[in-house]
Formats: sequence, structure tokens, C-alpha cells
Amino acid sequence: MKRTFSKLAASAAALIALAQPQLLAAQDCVDQEALSDATIYAMPLLYTAFSTKCGSELSETGFLATEGEAFIAPYQALQDDKWSGAFVLLQQFGKGRKGKGNDEMLKLFSSLPEEAMRPFVDAIIQQKVAEEIKVKDCGKIERGVEALAPLPPENMGSLLSFIMDMSGVKNPSLCPYDPE
Repeated sequence: MKRTFSKLAASAAALIALAQPQLLAAQDCVDQEALSDATIYAMPLLYTAFSTKCGSELSETGFLATEGEAFIAPYQALQDDKWSGAFVLLQQFGKGRKGKGNDEMLKLFSSLPEEAMRPFVDAIIQQKVAEEIKVKDCGKIERGVEALAPLPPENMGSLLSFIMDMSGVKNPSLCPYDPE
């Protein structure tokens, strides 16, 4: 999970971080709430990538075919509200990637408002996730999604934040958990 998260966010984060260097200096760690927001925000993107890559590989009576739309609907409903937290996470994730981007691309992205970045981020995440999914793993992924499906989006975001905190993920570094 840690490797996949890092790979799918790397390209988008680098572009965003390079475009917003003044925001990156303010904090050395990512707030766990931002990670939770990013998880909720990204879930519809991950779902689309998974559906596209694996839809024809899975059973017509399986979870994706029968309950997939009901599973993803609550995440889609929260996506707009969670963009700011996701954007903060992507900025922080790319903090250490300065100088690895194209100067022309940097100029383009730095000239765009935050909301204009969103379609680029979405497309990059979907593409990178689809590239990472191996067709032989489609059934396993469907099984994992089905097991997590009963969790409300907020719990899913908190769970990923907790797992990354407990496993000591360092890129991005997580701020200590602060319930208030």
C-alpha cells in the first residue's frame, strides 16, 4: 500500500510542489487530517482506474459489478470538500522533489490557480494507478475493496492515516496525531 501510494502521488505532487514552493517551507510534516482528506478525495479516482483496468476481468456478479457504484457514491459526494486537504498533502509530498521538473511545466503550473490544477492531478493519479495495477491482481483488489466497503469515507481516511502513522511512512512524514 505504501509503495503504491507513493508512486501514484509522486508525479502530481512534484508538479504541485514545484509550483507552490512558498507553501512548502511552512511545515515539515503532513497533518494526518490532510492525509485522510486526500484518501477520501482520491478514492473515486482510484475506483475509476481500477474499474477501467479490471472491469472486464471480474465477474459480472462480483462486488464491482453489483455494488461498486453504491460503494463509491459517498466518496464522490465528499470529493469537492476534500480537495483542499488533498492539495496540501500533494504539496508536502513533493517538497523534496525540487529541481526534478521541467522549467516550462513549472511556469505553466505556477501560473494556474489551485482549482485549475485539479483536472491535471486527477488525470495523473488515474493514469499512474492504472499503470500500477496488474491484471492478475484485479480479483485480490476487488476482495480488498469489498472488505473495506462498509467503512464510511471518514473512517477509511482515518484508517489509512493510522496505518501510515503506525508503519512509519517518511515520504511524506506525518505530523504526530493531534485529536484537537
